[in-house]
Amino acid sequence: MQLRFFCQEHISSALSRATDQFFLQTVGNTQTAVLRVYTQPGDQLVLGRYHAVGPLPEADQVAVARRLSGGRVVPSGDGFVHFSLIVPHRSAPFSDEPYHLAPFQVLNRHVRGLLHGLKTAGIDVFYPGRDLLTVQRQPLGWISFSVEDNGVLLCEGGVSVQRDFSLLPYLLDRIDPNGTISSQFFMPDQVTSVGRLTGTSPSFFQIARLIRDGYAEQPDFTCIDEDLGHREHEQIDRMAAAASSDDWLHSWPLRSDLSFHATTTIALGNLDIRFAVTPEQTLGELQLSGDFIASPATLTMLQHSLRGCPLEYTVLWEVVEQTFLQPQHYILGLRHMRIIPDTILKGYTGQL
Repeated sequence: MQLRFFCQEHISSALSRATDQFFLQTVGNTQTAVLRVYTQPGDQLVLGRYHAVGPLPEADQVAVARRLSGGRVVPSGDGFVHFSLIVPHRSAPFSDEPYHLAPFQVLNRHVRGLLHGLKTAGIDVFYPGRDLLTVQRQPLGWISFSVEDNGVLLCEGGVSVQRDFSLLPYLLDRIDPNGTISSQFFMPDQVTSVGRLTGTSPSFFQIARLIRDGYAEQPDFTCIDEDLGHREHEQIDRMAAAASSDDWLHSWPLRSDLSFHATTTIALGNLDIRFAVTPEQTLGELQLSGDFIASPATLTMLQHSLRGCPLEYTVLWEVVEQTFLQPQHYILGLRHMRIIPDTILKGYTGQL
């Protein structure tokens, strides 16, 4: 499969998201995969797609963005390099069958080019599973993915270059002093960076070249270097201008109007479920939020299917089980799917 590579340096979160959305709409037609490597300026906190947030205070010189994939909150901005890999479906280029790869195999396969590229620079990086990239068990970066409604896969992630994950609590203190956004905190001696590992300060383009060459050397890709064309720039700029960054940031609002609530610790952080209960003691409106990785279609289906269910374990579990028997649906990071009905019933019985 052809893999088109290009770089974007110091771009806004709105432009970055619009670039991904543009190629998520076009890659399925062209059958040419896209790899872009980019940086963003300043101090930035990036939420996963399903972190529920209410109004956030204005923080001096700290930007908050929401990405297209789920997973944990991560730091961004100066000192971090990010990448997006977009392919026609979640199993491409390894198989023509979209569901050949199980959801839990997707990151393991698509991260290999990144790992290979960094290892050629002497960085012994490893993907141990879940959503972190580590060196000797210390987080160096993150990775996540989303399969959009048209079946196209976005695999995205970031690498700590001059700064690292220990920045996260300082960003959260400045933007979320009330602690509504859950996150795992790391101390400086618990994390690492490319600069610390190599004793150098590699440039953006040096890191981008490592990532590019790592994917180019994978047997299933043929890499071509091709910057955005004039027409593509125009279309992406229009998409970025038309979509409000604030609307996207608050696209998964904190549903404080739903009076029942429970939180369960999961492999990636937390699962939060807020819901209403009808007079007939069935589930009303429902919101799942937190650090899990899932497709938007899965969340829509699950929240719709559970609505109206009696608050009984066997019924709730049957709905959850039937949802995930469909190969296009997935949620990763929960440890096991029974956490969903367990959390709902914990919230229900705890507030009677």
